[in-house]
Amino acid sequence: MDLSNLPKPVWYILTGILLLTVGYGAATHVPGLNDSDREKSENNASTTPNSSSVKVSVFDEATQVPIVGAKIIMESEGGSDTDTTDNLGAFRVQIPATDYVKVHIHKKGCEPYKQDLNLKSNPDRPKSILLKCSSPTKKSPNS
Repeated sequence: MDLSNLPKPVWYILTGILLLTVGYGAATHVPGLNDSDREKSENNASTTPNSSSVKVSVFDEATQVPIVGAKIIMESEGGSDTDTTDNLGAFRVQIPATDYVKVHIHKKGCEPYKQDLNLKSNPDRPKSILLKCSSPTKKSPNS
């Protein structure tokens, strides 16, 4: 079948139909180009808050020993989360994405800690917090 003898208007029509078919296929199969995909992504954005996981380690300021069992409260505009430090003095909390959070740390024998923590500063590195704790005093055998 020799198509070179087709008149130019027929070529133009066939080319237009081909381009419309390819364009329609792309528009219906590429994510984000049709309304239902856009609505789904908007609904997911509204139901899933942007949040980040933050790892913080807590150490005794004088001895640099990890503080085990300290109660942590982290607050931001979008909510708060609590945790307790593990045997390495570390904890991980899930908080809404923001630049700063308020950190409260309480541990018997240590001064309460209350500071703003900058999460945008080296976001992939764990944050270290030093607490001032009173070290147990050694009693002399004569007392």
